[in-house]
Amino acid sequence: MGLFGGEKTPEAPNRSKRERCWESRDIFFKCLDRIDVVNPLDKSLQGKISKNCSKEDAQFQKDCVASWVKYFKEKRPFDIKKEKILREAAEQQANARIDK
Repeated sequence: MGLFGGEKTPEAPNRSKRERCWESRDIFFKCLDRIDVVNPLDKSLQGKISKNCSKEDAQFQKDCVASWVKYFKEKRPFDIKKEKILREAAEQQANARIDK
């Protein structure tokens, strides 16, 4: 029983559980990359994701706590956009050096 008589707070994942979660996330995200899905929460893409990545998604949800699954799925589009912007900036900087 918790502090105020409610449900007991779940125990935080230990190191091996976190690593298993991250590995499952990476496998699921690689599957999304193969089918060109940036945002796994886009409702219009749920059929495509279910058809191609349901096994990976199920394992991801099994290996990670629900709040982490939600967080990682929400964060993915921003991480991809950030990576693209950084890559483009590096290319522009490299081109600027060549032009000098």
